[in-house]
Amino acid sequence: MSEGKRYKHKLNMLEPGSIMLKWIGILILIGLVLYVFSFRMVAFGAWILSGIIFVVLLILLTIEGHQDKVMNEIGIRENEKNGEL
Repeated sequence: MSEGKRYKHKLNMLEPGSIMLKWIGILILIGLVLYVFSFRMVAFGAWILSGIIFVVLLILLTIEGHQDKVMNEIGIRENEKNGEL
């Protein structure tokens, strides 16, 4: 696989990550309110869902970090090949 076509689509998690963090916060607050009003099982469900979203966010951020690292290495090699550095 050629370096130019290696990552045709770059994962960008800035906006989706912000939205996911907002939902995590909302679910944690909903869980707290439900817990206070003795809906313990539903509260635990909200907290579990927020944990699942958090794990998915961490996985996506790891993938994005790997893509950034690989694309940076490709750019460095291209610059060295072109004599820019």
